[in-house]
Amino acid sequence: MRLSKRALAAAESETLRIFTEVARLRRAGADVVGLLEGESDLPAPPSITAAVSRALRSGQTRYSSSSGLPELKNLIARKLRAHNGFGVHEAGILVTNGAKQALYEVLQSVCNPGDEVVIAAPYWVTFPETARLAGAIPVFADCLGATLDVDAIGRAITRKTKAIILNTPNNPTGSVYTRAELMALAALARRRDLILIADEAYERLVYDGREHLSIAALSRDAAARTVTIQTFSKTYSMTGFRVGYLAADPPIVRAISRLHGHMTGNVCTFAQHGAIAALKLGAGYYNSLRATFQRRRDLAFSLAAPLFPCAKPQGGYFLFVDARARLGRRFPTSSALAAHLLEKFRVAVVPGSACGAEGWLRLSFSGSEPNIRRGLARVEEALCR
Repeated sequence: MRLSKRALAAAESETLRIFTEVARLRRAGADVVGLLEGESDLPAPPSITAAVSRALRSGQTRYSSSSGLPELKNLIARKLRAHNGFGVHEAGILVTNGAKQALYEVLQSVCNPGDEVVIAAPYWVTFPETARLAGAIPVFADCLGATLDVDAIGRAITRKTKAIILNTPNNPTGSVYTRAELMALAALARRRDLILIADEAYERLVYDGREHLSIAALSRDAAARTVTIQTFSKTYSMTGFRVGYLAADPPIVRAISRLHGHMTGNVCTFAQHGAIAALKLGAGYYNSLRATFQRRRDLAFSLAAPLFPCAKPQGGYFLFVDARARLGRRFPTSSALAAHLLEKFRVAVVPGSACGAEGWLRLSFSGSEPNIRRGLARVEEALCR
């Protein structure tokens, strides 16, 4: 069978590849500590699982609206207005199978073959491959030495550029973009007439009193050219539910919806009832969530900082550490070092090369405090040998 060039050219997700290898080792009886997961170990809140159970018992197992349950879209619109600071009509909201599907459908809908998409590096591993699958060319702007280097992004723009992808809080660096940085980026997008694709998956996980800012809230022009992507996965421990959404001006969403209707009948109906319950949680839940992950962040940073140069994350649940001084003849790349940590010391991390930053490692503090201690103790042991 001859497969398509598109399928053959698509690179496997490095994080999923490592995750699969960890699962294989664990099935074989290995004690592997995971510092790679982009997934909280906390359970989904009881009100969410109870809502799903009620939906199942009441027969909410059939097709529903392709764009999302009306009640869910109404609650999303209210949440965006109250928490993110910008208004969106319900016709400008599309519920998707997680943030990944939203990103895929946006790029499929706005890019033509040969268009360029500028991505700030380091980046989430899925960004460049999703652009390539849309026939676009990912162009990287080096932002490793800054949270968001708008000048570097400007230098990456050409006449072929169609869109800029931004991710705040950032995976993998943990940077939370400031109002000044976002305003500069919005002004650049306006001057060059570009689409902004804002991945805000970790929006509720910000620390030390910082505030997450949505670029769509800055001005009417910014709102008109931004597609905001959010998800229930990270904030509510709903990674397996596969519920996310995008928000944009209705004409953009109508175009994306035409593609969406051929890709999925609808997002799982009873999972959407869980998302409805999630949006009814009070401030106490979010305060507790932030406090939990800030403690984990502080612990992970205190253990990792003596081993590697690294900045304290402002959001999300990853440390991005500089392992370049640890590379050499024995471990010439971050992938080689990560493979050694897994094979010999049974601790799983993500190599920075997967995120566009060779020589760095991504370490997750999404697990329990004992897991963080065990994992970083193994990393320290490996580095001392």
